[in-house]
Amino acid sequence: MILKHLWSFALKPEYTAYRGISTDVRIKVLASAVFWNLLLGIGLAILAEGIFISLGIEQGEHKTVEMFSSYSLPQVFLLMVILAPLIEESLFRGPLVFFRKSPYFPFAFYMSCILFGLVHLGNFENSDHLLPWTPLLVAPQTLMGFFLGFLRVRLGLEYAILMHMAHNGLLFLLISFTELP
Repeated sequence: MILKHLWSFALKPEYTAYRGISTDVRIKVLASAVFWNLLLGIGLAILAEGIFISLGIEQGEHKTVEMFSSYSLPQVFLLMVILAPLIEESLFRGPLVFFRKSPYFPFAFYMSCILFGLVHLGNFENSDHLLPWTPLLVAPQTLMGFFLGFLRVRLGLEYAILMHMAHNGLLFLLISFTELP
């Protein structure tokens, strides 16, 4: 169901909020967005990794993993799961409200998705030699920006923040259980 709404929105982004829907339905939309973003984002990441491996391109260690060796778990949790979503959603999705009645909303929306992806290029070591591969490298984050923007427009900024927190929280748990001694 959400994929149909996402596809329609992708083809013609409009700043139109869902009105009169219950909190239960909002939570279901949020959960569905988290699920599909993770599924599609992981698929994109696997595809990108396969291409990089087959071409012999080294990505280096991801800065998120590096953070776990530099900070305590509570500090990483605060930075990654609480602060990053609040700050990033305020910066990238918050300003969309200023374009809600503008004919430039589709442009502003897609720019917010692209900029969100690009800002995550800094998460990769040796990113200079990866510049030609930027679209592929940050495709999962750009896709996430689309999902977050959709939720921001349809349900409100708080739902984009919640999705971002859920995503980063799952990543935090995954790295915590796989990277630490």
